[in-house]
Amino acid sequence: MRILKPIVLISTFLALTTVCFAQTPAAADPEKEQAQRELNARIVQTLYQIISDASLLRLPQNRALVYTMAGDLYWKFDEKRSRDLFRSAATELLAHNAEFEREKRESTDPYAGLFDTSDVRLTALPLVAKHDPEMAIQMLVQTRPAFVADAMLKANSPDFSSGNAISFSPENQRVRAELEMEQRFAFLAADANPDRAIALIKDSLARGVSNNLLQLLQKLYTKDEKKAADLAGDVIRKFLDTDLARKNDELNIAINFLSFMSRKDGGATETDPKKKVFRFTDAQAKDLANKVVDTFMQPGNSLTASTSLTRAIPFLEKIVPEKVSLLRQKQASYQKNAPSEFRVMQRMERIYDAKTTPEQILAEIPKLQSAPERVNAYQALTNKISQIADEARAKRLIDQIADDAARTRAQEQFDLARISRTAAAGKLEDARKMVGTLATRLSQIQKLVSLAQQYYQKGSEPDIEAANDLMKNARSLINETPEDEDDLAGLMEVVRGYATIEPDSAFRLFEPIVDQMNEVIYASAVLSKYNKRSRIFKNGELLLRTNNGWGEIPLFKYFDQIQLLGKADLERASSLADRFQRADARILVKLHALNGALREDKRPGGQGSPAKR
Repeated sequence: MRILKPIVLISTFLALTTVCFAQTPAAADPEKEQAQRELNARIVQTLYQIISDASLLRLPQNRALVYTMAGDLYWKFDEKRSRDLFRSAATELLAHNAEFEREKRESTDPYAGLFDTSDVRLTALPLVAKHDPEMAIQMLVQTRPAFVADAMLKANSPDFSSGNAISFSPENQRVRAELEMEQRFAFLAADANPDRAIALIKDSLARGVSNNLLQLLQKLYTKDEKKAADLAGDVIRKFLDTDLARKNDELNIAINFLSFMSRKDGGATETDPKKKVFRFTDAQAKDLANKVVDTFMQPGNSLTASTSLTRAIPFLEKIVPEKVSLLRQKQASYQKNAPSEFRVMQRMERIYDAKTTPEQILAEIPKLQSAPERVNAYQALTNKISQIADEARAKRLIDQIADDAARTRAQEQFDLARISRTAAAGKLEDARKMVGTLATRLSQIQKLVSLAQQYYQKGSEPDIEAANDLMKNARSLINETPEDEDDLAGLMEVVRGYATIEPDSAFRLFEPIVDQMNEVIYASAVLSKYNKRSRIFKNGELLLRTNNGWGEIPLFKYFDQIQLLGKADLERASSLADRFQRADARILVKLHALNGALREDKRPGGQGSPAKR
C-alpha cells in the first residue's frame, strides 16, 4: 500500500484545517481554532504511525481492521485518503479469505469449515458504510468468503430446510448476518440515491428479507410514496413465495412485519401530523397474515413453531380475527403434546412478563425444577425488586428469598437502585452514606464513580466540588498496585471517572498498569501456542477486536477508559500507547485513543476544555 510521507501528510492536513477554519465566523475564538489545528496535526501524525505500524502485523485480517478504522478516522479530513485505505482493507480481506480456505483444507477439525470465527468483515464493512454505502456494498460482494457464498446458495435452494437444528446453526446465522448487512447498507445508500437503493434491495430479496427493510420503506416513503409502495409489494410477494414452514428465520421476520402492520398508528413512532408515515395496505397485511396462518396450520409439532405461534396470535387477532379460533385450537394441541422444553419456556415467559409482580415470581420459584430456571427466575425477581421505591415491601420480598446467594444479589441490586434514586432527589450526603453499606468494595467504587460523574455533568462549582470529593472517596478504596482482576476492575473504574473529572489523576493511575498488561499479553501469547483453538491469538498475534468483553486479556476490557483518556489528552494517551511493547496491542490502543479524541460529544473537562484541578 502506498504510504504518504509524514511531512507531506501533516502539511496537507494543516492546509485543509486552515481552509476549514477560514470559513468559520469571525467571532470564533482564535485560541480554540489554534488548539483544534494542533489537535488535528496530532491526529494526522498518530494515524500515520498506526498505518506504518500495520505493516508489522502478520495477520491480513488485522491489517484489514486497522486500515478500515484508520479510514473511518481520516474521513472528516480527507475522503480520498480514506477510500484508499478502504480499498487496501478489501485487499487484506481477500488475502484473509484465501488463508482461511487453505487452513480449512489442511485442518483435521471437522468443524473448521463451518464458519470463520475471526471474520472482521462484520466489523470493518459497517465502518465503510458510514461514509460510502455504495463502496461498502461493493466490498461486501467482493470480499464475501466462499463458505458464506456457498451457504447463501444453499439457503436459496428450494430443497433447503432450516429446521430447528439448522436454523440456529453457525452457518445459517452467518447467512442471516450477511443478508442483514447487505440490506442495512442499501438503507444507508437510500439517502444519496433512492433508485440505486431500490435496485440493490430488489436484487437482495432473492436471498431473503430482513427487519432492516421496515426502516428502508419508511425512508423511501418520505422521498417517493409510489416507489416505496412498489417495493413493499415486492417484499410481500417474497414472503408469499417463501416456504415459511421450512425457514424459521423468515417466519419470525414475517411476524415482526405483522407486529408493525397491526399497530393502530400504522407503525408511526411520532405524533407529528406532518410526518409522512409508511403503511402497508390492508390487502398486503391480510395476505401476509393468511400466509402465516397457513404456515401454522400445517402438520407438525415443533418447539419453534409453537413458540412462534404464541408470539404471533396477538398480531393476527387484529388483522384476521376470524382465523384466531383455529389458531388457538392449534396452540392447545401444541401445548398438550409439548415437550418439557416448551413448558419450561412458557413458565419463563410468564416470569419475564412485564405484568408479572415480584410476589408472583417468588411464588413460582419453588415449583421450578431445574437450576437454570431458578437462576433466571431469581434474576427476573432481582430486577423487579430493584425498581420498587417502597423499602418495606422490598425488604419483605428479599427476606423471603430462600437462596442465600440470590438474596444477597437482590439486596445489593436494590441498594444500588436506592442510592441512585436518593442522589437523583438531590440528597447527595444520604447517598454517599448508603454507598458504605454495599456488600463489596467494587460495588462501592462503581457507585461512587457513577455519582461523581452525575454531579460533574451538572457543571456548577458546588457540583464539581462534590464530584471531586466522591472521586477521592472512590480512590481511597482501590489498590493502586492491583493484585487480582477485582483490584484491576476497581482501579480502572476510578480511571474512568477521573478521565473526565481530573484527567491528570487518570493518567497517573493508568501508567503503571501498562507494564502489567504487557506481562499478561506476553504470557497469554505463550500459552496460546498450546491451544490450537485459541480465539485470542493466531500465529502468535493478537486477533484485534474493537469491542470490550474479551476477559482473557485485560486490555480488551478497558477500551472505554482508553477512549476517555484520548478525549482528555491525545498526546499523552499516544505516549502511553507507545509503552505497549507489541505492535498489535500498541496499534489497538492508539486507534481507540483516536476514537476518543474525535468524539463529537461535549464532555466537561474533555479535549479543549481543561478540567478543574
